[in-house]
Amino acid sequence: MANLKSKKSKTTHVQPNLQRKMDHVKEKGHQKLTILVVPHGRDQTIHIQISIFTVIFLAMLTLGLIGTAIFGIVKSNKIKTQLSELSSIYGIFFEYYLSASEEMREIQEDFSSIQENLLETYTLLDGSDDELAKIPSESVLFEKAEKELSLEETTDLQLTFSRKYFNEIYEIRALRFRMEENERLLDSNEESVEKQEQIFQAMPLRNPMDYFNLTSTFGVRKSPTTGDYENHEGIDLANAPGTLIRSTANGIVDKVVFSKVGYGFHVIIQHQFGYYTLYGHCSRILVKQGQIVQKGEVIAEVGSTGNVTGPHLHYEIWLDENRKTDPEEFMNSGIF
Repeated sequence: MANLKSKKSKTTHVQPNLQRKMDHVKEKGHQKLTILVVPHGRDQTIHIQISIFTVIFLAMLTLGLIGTAIFGIVKSNKIKTQLSELSSIYGIFFEYYLSASEEMREIQEDFSSIQENLLETYTLLDGSDDELAKIPSESVLFEKAEKELSLEETTDLQLTFSRKYFNEIYEIRALRFRMEENERLLDSNEESVEKQEQIFQAMPLRNPMDYFNLTSTFGVRKSPTTGDYENHEGIDLANAPGTLIRSTANGIVDKVVFSKVGYGFHVIIQHQFGYYTLYGHCSRILVKQGQIVQKGEVIAEVGSTGNVTGPHLHYEIWLDENRKTDPEEFMNSGIF
């Protein structure tokens, strides 16, 4: 009980002390200060009374305004510096942007030129019109690029920001789609070229001898042995006995005939795509049936076997086993 009374007496003792101090501060704060203002040339003075609390408030307000002003000036200078730096960086990147845009236009021009050449090549190679119809228009490709980029924007906010300013993003993507679509046309061109190469290698375009004297042409002529008119189904190329005879295209030896009449010793070579060539009146045959021969490979030697009046090569070209054509049309192609 004694302790409780002691604590109670101390609490009641502290409270009056605190109250007295607060009252003292209030009393001091409400004390008035008198400010005398003496106008120049006048006898009357102006008395202004102001409390100490008011003076303290005005002083704190002044210090606050001065601090805010200083902070604003410092912040403004810092922002100006940052804006200047950003402006410089923007100028550099804008130059890069202009340069990239110019390069982009040059790439598009080059690609358009390549595409024109590609289409022209495809036409020259007799490419299918159906393949050309599969190439989408520019508007379709641009729409496709826009859809793809819209999907990417959902996960890349930076791209969303960029698209507002750089239309080249869409042009680059559309150009990529153009390249991908034309890749199929390029593959088709490559296939056509390979097929044309196969046909070209199978066509008997090479001369059967390096040097010769054309003594009889293709078509109706007067036979040098019988004197009667006949249909000459090849051409006669005179040369010295033993002159090398070469295959005029890649192929496989279809027949090797050793006869004393007609074409005499002769070779028939089968080529791809229905072509056949015949080499007659040979003195020697250097290949055998079923042998694969290459264009320009030696297959026989000039002779005078069979029905002839002198050493020469009788040369024929067949479009198939039943149709024969003028060999000079192939020999005069200018390719070899």
